[in-house]
Amino acid sequence: MTRNLVLLFAGVAALMAQPPAGSERAAPRGSIDGRLTWFDRQGKKLGTTGEQGVYRTLTISPDGKRIAVERTDPQTMNRDIWLLDVATGAATRFTSDPAWEAFPTWSPDGSRIVFTSNRSGVYDLYQKPSSGAGNEVLLYQSKEGKGPNSWSPDGKFLIYYSLGQPTHLRLLAADGPADRQPVPLVDPQFSSVTGRFSPDGRWIAYSGNESGKAEISVRPFDPATGTAGAPVVVSSGGGRTPLWRGDGKELFYITPDGTVTAVDVKAGATFQPGPPKSLFKAPSGLLFWDVSPASSGDDVRFLMPVPGN
Repeated sequence: MTRNLVLLFAGVAALMAQPPAGSERAAPRGSIDGRLTWFDRQGKKLGTTGEQGVYRTLTISPDGKRIAVERTDPQTMNRDIWLLDVATGAATRFTSDPAWEAFPTWSPDGSRIVFTSNRSGVYDLYQKPSSGAGNEVLLYQSKEGKGPNSWSPDGKFLIYYSLGQPTHLRLLAADGPADRQPVPLVDPQFSSVTGRFSPDGRWIAYSGNESGKAEISVRPFDPATGTAGAPVVVSSGGGRTPLWRGDGKELFYITPDGTVTAVDVKAGATFQPGPPKSLFKAPSGLLFWDVSPASSGDDVRFLMPVPGN
């Protein structure tokens, strides 16, 4: 394993690491003090939503009308999840526990949000209605820390990754006892992170080092059996945090030098990726982003926190 590969996955594993004693207020990696900003596929700024703040993990709702985002409270410095209305920019606090909440993940129908919290000492998964009503309920607990990445379109499965070193992708039944057992998606001898179900639920994109360096790969997924097939490497020269276009015909990721990159997708009986195409440079320090649920390339909008006022 090369030094750069070790550093990449060590950095990913540290994204949700518990701050050491005496540094609880230090900003975690990926935090950006600025504005949530919309970009088109040429990198042109289309506008902002919400007020200035310290933002980190974020996801857009399936209908594109709301944003769930991890934000640091400027008064208490508590890291909670907030919901933003895309049309108005109005923000509503979604969690308020003194612990650290992050990685909000929408259910396919937008009615629930799963997130991770270390309120019990370990980063476990909790869920709550996206309306904000009701209590936060423990969804899954284990001895290792974990961060949710994606919820399958049929609502049956969740993908999360372990927060240890190295990181490992796991497949978890969305319903069941809080201590139910997950299934590895990638051979644990390799590091793998940020797994994303395709819009039709038949493919899983992720970043992993099975090829010898950190690349974006895609595996076929059988929703009936909950099993994944052999990977197809999509990126060239490295990649992180893959995202699907709303119709599943394009895959986006960020290269090691911070370039937003697109790959055309033909997914029938087999997965056939086109050549990577550079779109634009992402803002400095960006680790977390999302893409609007557009059904065509021209309508795609990317949401990213941008440093500054």
